[in-house]
Amino acid sequence: MIRLGNALVSLERREAFLDGKPLPLGGRAFEVLATLVRARGRVVTKDELFSQVWSGTVVEDNNLQVQISILRKTLGDKKVIQTVARRGYRLAADLSPGQSPMAQGLPEPLPLDTEAIEPDEDGASVHVLVVDDDPSVRGALGRLFRSQGIPHRLYASAEELIEGQWDNPFACLLLDINLPAATGLELQHVLGTLDRPWPIVFMTGYATIPMTVQAMRAGAVEFLTKPFDEQRLLELLDTVRPRAVAAGKAWRHARQVREKYARLTPREREVFDLVVTGLSHKQIANAIGTSEVTTKVHKKNIMNKLQSRSLVELLAMHRLIDAREGQGTA
Repeated sequence: MIRLGNALVSLERREAFLDGKPLPLGGRAFEVLATLVRARGRVVTKDELFSQVWSGTVVEDNNLQVQISILRKTLGDKKVIQTVARRGYRLAADLSPGQSPMAQGLPEPLPLDTEAIEPDEDGASVHVLVVDDDPSVRGALGRLFRSQGIPHRLYASAEELIEGQWDNPFACLLLDINLPAATGLELQHVLGTLDRPWPIVFMTGYATIPMTVQAMRAGAVEFLTKPFDEQRLLELLDTVRPRAVAAGKAWRHARQVREKYARLTPREREVFDLVVTGLSHKQIANAIGTSEVTTKVHKKNIMNKLQSRSLVELLAMHRLIDAREGQGTA
């Protein structure tokens, strides 16, 4: 998240918030904002903005002025975007990291390490992160895991887990559902928002049906009712830790796809959406109001930027991006 005055902006997830509330920014307005953010205070010329936001399209100057006006009004501070006479625009705000509104009350964690060493398929080197406010439970689990040679870390609260700055995508959680301050279910939601792929096993002294349904729908693997059998726990981890390896791999692949997708211009994203439906070049050209030759150029650029060799690969990438946006925009 990047702070712009009172607003928070995530370029990767293509979303913005003002005082914790989502901002309704259209695609063009967000792309203008993203271009200004990436310039890091440098003056961005009108030609540069037109090239990035309206690539391949002939538009009038007032289109850009309209988007700038929308941004100033939506961000709640007209001074955030400065007009530099006869040159262009630049951001006047301090581009400092901000806190995700979904994690208010929790410190901002490190981003996950995209270069983390990939564990073996059996997950033997995958860490088990234990979050439980009961020191006797943490102590018992610590002794059990040490005796079995299972790498692990112990935390007394949701806040302590986040403060621990664990940045490895290959991990799994044993999470007490009845934590003080931020509960286990709330932490599960925050971790999902922060794009942590870690599989979660909940621990609880009791589990109601609504609680179980809510956790499972959000991606929990299993519930363990305290006191639980140690052998049952170890058998469960034999299943969960390989699953953590697969989840970490999927996260890394999705991250790479989203980074490639971010290189596409708005027009290329529009063409991308149509290409994967199976439309011909001519049909796409008619749909977006351009020539067939231009459409072919857009498609070639899309293939190059996404490093895709076939329509099948494009379709798989598109489904991944669609799934991410369906969860709240990545």
